Amino acid sequence: MRILVLIAIGLLLYVIIGNLLRKSRPSSPNAVSEKMVQCHHCGLHILEKEAIQDDQNYYCSQEHIEADK
Repeated sequence: MRILVLIAIGLLLYVIIGNLLRKSRPSSPNAVSEKMVQCHHCGLHILEKEAIQDDQNYYCSQEHIEADK
């Protein structure tokens, strides 16, 4: 009977301490989401800031712009 009480107390302490440690950690900074665009030629999704824009279409490389002309 004593063993069961000691196990229950140990489990309770484990849960309480685990919750306190989780709450005390600084939360990760909010990730800034960036707009993704699709290459008009191959369909690859890339960040808009890394894409090459030609008229209204986005491309992943200069070669794909030339291939579509």
